[in-house]
Formats: sequence, C-alpha cells, structure tokens
Amino acid sequence: MNFKEAACHVLKREKKPLSAKDITEISIKEGLITSKGKTPIATMGAIIYTDIKAKGESSIFVKMKRGLFGLREWKIKDIKKEGKTPIQDVDTNISLIDKLRKKQYESKTPEEFENAIKEAFGYFGFKAELIGTSGDTDVLLTADIGDETYKVTVDGKTAKKGKVLENQINWDSLEDHRKKHDANYTVVVGPNFSEGKLPERAKVHKVSMLPTECLIKLIDEHSKYPITLLDFKDVFAKTGDLSERVDDLLEQNRRKRELLAKFKIILEEMMEIQDVYGFFNLDRLCGALRKEDIDEDTLKSIVELLKIPFVNSIKDLGGNRFILINSVENIANIFKQISKELLGIKIEEVPIEKEIPVGIEKEKKLGTKYFEWDIKGDSIVAKARKEDPYEHYCPITHAIKILKTIGTSFRERDLVNAELIHQKLLRDELDTNRKYKGKAEEYKIRVMIGILELEGLLGWTGSKRPIEYKLNVPIEKIDEWIHENIKKRG
Repeated sequence: MNFKEAACHVLKREKKPLSAKDITEISIKEGLITSKGKTPIATMGAIIYTDIKAKGESSIFVKMKRGLFGLREWKIKDIKKEGKTPIQDVDTNISLIDKLRKKQYESKTPEEFENAIKEAFGYFGFKAELIGTSGDTDVLLTADIGDETYKVTVDGKTAKKGKVLENQINWDSLEDHRKKHDANYTVVVGPNFSEGKLPERAKVHKVSMLPTECLIKLIDEHSKYPITLLDFKDVFAKTGDLSERVDDLLEQNRRKRELLAKFKIILEEMMEIQDVYGFFNLDRLCGALRKEDIDEDTLKSIVELLKIPFVNSIKDLGGNRFILINSVENIANIFKQISKELLGIKIEEVPIEKEIPVGIEKEKKLGTKYFEWDIKGDSIVAKARKEDPYEHYCPITHAIKILKTIGTSFRERDLVNAELIHQKLLRDELDTNRKYKGKAEEYKIRVMIGILELEGLLGWTGSKRPIEYKLNVPIEKIDEWIHENIKKRG
C-alpha cells in the first residue's frame, strides 16, 4: 500500500477521526507501509492535507478539526464551530437613517433635513459645519487628509412628493457658495431628482447629485466597514447623478469586508501548513486558499501586518519561510488592545498592593489571573479576568506535558515559577515531533499553573517578581488529579 491507501484503510477500520501521527504509527505497526524517510508522520500528514486541498469535496479525506482527519463518506458535520454567537456592536446609525428618511420630505422644516445631512457626514469623519444662512451653503464639509485635503459645499433639498425639480436648484448660487468657501466640490442631497435636463445641467455646472437613499446606503456600509475620506473624494469627483459611483464604492467596500471575514481562515491555514511542514510559505498558502479568491499580494500584506513589532505574531525565517508564533486568540487580543488604545479605553493593569495596616486582615488573593477553566473538545480553556474576560486555549496533550514538567520541578525544589518551567520546556517537546515554541507559548504554562492554583493544589507565596508557587498538597496528589481530571477527560 502507498501512504494514501494506508490512511484510507486505517480510517475505515477505526471509524473515528485520527491524527497523522496515529494513522502513521498504526500503518507502520501493521506493515501497511514502509518508509525510508526520517519523518513518515510529516509525509503522511502532507499527503492527506494536499489531497484535501487539491481535490476539495472530491477528496476521500476530510478535515474534522485541527490535527484530525476522517473520511468524507462518514458525512460528519464540521465540528470546528462551537455555536458561539459573535459579539455585535450596537447599531448607532438607526436613528440617523430614520431621521434622513423622514426629514427629506418635510419641506416646511428644511433645516431639520440639513442638520441630518451634517450628522451623516460627520459620522463618516468629515469636519461638518452647519451654516444654512441665506445666501450661503447649507453644510460645509472639510476632509482633513494632508495633501489630499478637500472641501465640499452641500445643499439639502427637501421634496414633499419625493423628487427634486430643476426649478428648486439655483446653479449660480451653488457656484458662488463653492467659490466663497474655496471648495473643491458641490453636492446636492435630496430624496430623488427629476430626469430630463437636470442631470446634464448638473454636469455642466460641476454639481453632484446624491439621492438620500444612496447616502443611507453609505451610512449602513460605513457601520460595517469604514469608508475612507479618500474614497469619498473619488465619488465627489463625478458630476451629475452619483448613484452608480456610490454603488461602485459599496461593492469595493463589500469586497474589503469579505477579506476581513477571511482573516481567521488565513490564520488557520497558516497554522495547518505549519503543523505539517514546520513552517508556511506564500506559495503553499496561495495554493491552499485558491478557492477563497485571495491573491498573493493580499497575503503578503497580511504577513507584513503580522510581522510589525507591536503585533509580533509572525517570524520570518528567510527564504520565503515563516512561522506563526501566536494563536488566533492571542492575535485577536492584540488587536483588541490596539482598539482600546485608539478609543481611549483604559487597559486594565495589575494593581500594586498597598501595605495594609496592622490589625486589618489582608484579603487572600491568587497569583493567577484566571478564574475559571473547562475542557472543550481536545483543548483546555481558561478564562482570565472577570471584568472584560478573555480565553486562553491549550491542547490537552500540551497541558499534560506542562503539568508533568511542573511536577518534576516541584520534586527538585520547593518553589516554582513560570520562567523555570519555560526554561525546562525550551529543551523539550510538547508532543511527539512538536517542539515547544518558546515565548509564544509561555501563556500555556501560566494557564496550567493557574488551574492548579484554582484547584487548591498550589499556593501563591505572595512574591511578585517572579510570581512563585508552593505545594499545598503532597506531589502525589497532583499526579492523581492530572490522571482523574485531565487524562481521563481528554
């Protein structure tokens, strides 16, 4: 048998998802394959992985979840999804859209429509000034973007019957308003515009006409993925009816949103290739993501983004070889912290304990930041911080290795800290043919120490640098706990 035939044979007989390691070991033990290479597990993984990527739904294999393969004939649903409901931002633009839709028809109070227009463009990031006095523009927009800075005079036109007529527009006045404010563009916003000569006259006078519904579509799209002020400049550069130009912009933005939605897929694909080959490169990544319609230049940009110092999630090994050194969860947390800084939200810091006066009992505290843990699938999940919590994941196989190393350390000394375990693991593997990745995985050590502390097996000494722990129970009790709570459940 070749490797592919052996994998199919083993999976059919075992009737359960297996890792490339398990498939290879069973195949070699039963004499189904022989390998002259030094890494038959990597070969097996690469053959199955390549078959799935090349043939898609025609492949006899299917990926069940990270590291596990099955047969497509089983028709088992993808179990990667755990039914989590994504956190959604509160839709802050509903009232603005409602206001625009109502006020565009109220000819008796045009100033309310003008104010809604001002709010709408302010939402996009323009410096929007409501003027609205006789002989002047209604709203003045300034896009302050360096050498690309531009100004727009905006006139709002209400229409009780839903259509702005040509006799409502004074072309000379619009030109005067533009010159007065040294503006680059003039835009008229209204419910809709009559046909006939109006669009052509708008072009002659270099005026853009923006239907209110187009403005509403832009607000809705901007709430999902921001439209830049430079994008708006391209829109305003067109005169006459802007409907088609707006539709083009919306389509461009939707494509950007689609790429953002694929960001996690790209990260997971990097990990998958890395698990098989020990690294990923752009050629393999492009091949694996061919069906996602993501080009090489886009992937290069994402790699460069993840390489920058304050993201620091990809290491360049040279020769078009890269390794992802952070989990998806950690990368998400990095961008979360960046967004907090940009929004001016204070990032929680560990408080420095003040000296407590004699006679006042000091509240007992834990050395860990974790407050809860559980096992989900083949990973241990620990929640950190009760306020604004986040989760850290650690594969069970890695957890067992780390726990054993903690136990070994306590047999050698009375006090243990995360750095000590980290140094020990630097010379070791977390799993067969799976080296410990250093600082990128140090959080897993803190997770396991934290869980042992939550379970009352370890106790924090109160030290700060480093945070050290002592045994609360005989070391044998930790071994028993690992067997009962981790090995059995895993």
